[in-house]
Amino acid sequence: MAVTTAVALVLSYVLLRVWSGYGNAIPEITWFTVAVIVLIGALVLAGGWQIRSYRQHRATRMPSPQVARRTVVSAQASALVGGALAGWYGGHVGVALSNLDSDRLRQVALVGAVAAIASFGLSAVGLVVQSWCRIDDDDDDDDHRGDGDPSPA
Repeated sequence: MAVTTAVALVLSYVLLRVWSGYGNAIPEITWFTVAVIVLIGALVLAGGWQIRSYRQHRATRMPSPQVARRTVVSAQASALVGGALAGWYGGHVGVALSNLDSDRLRQVALVGAVAAIASFGLSAVGLVVQSWCRIDDDDDDDDHRGDGDPSPA
């Protein structure tokens, strides 16, 4: 995830610098974007909480395998995409900080910083939910080596 964030940060900063160097305005980031990132994180967290409750024997009903699969895939995607988005919005902030005299660029820097923080949060939620979905090894799994022969070598 850190590599994804770093690559996205460098690429977005360089590309936005070149883009703005030609006299173009950097893309605006809206508060709606931040709200969507937070909503996705909340949905992934809610799905993960269901799996966590079952694994801790608090839930009375087992979630279906499809729900568990969707939850872990959503968590993995959130971890990776959250890192990429954090880098993307971090690049916006970096370019906007070069000229804070403009009200528009101040707004881009502010909303971009909040979006980057929300994206880091999305990534963290993804990592936490992945850990909740991890299947523990059974004690008797140590005896099987996958070759069909349970006897020691």
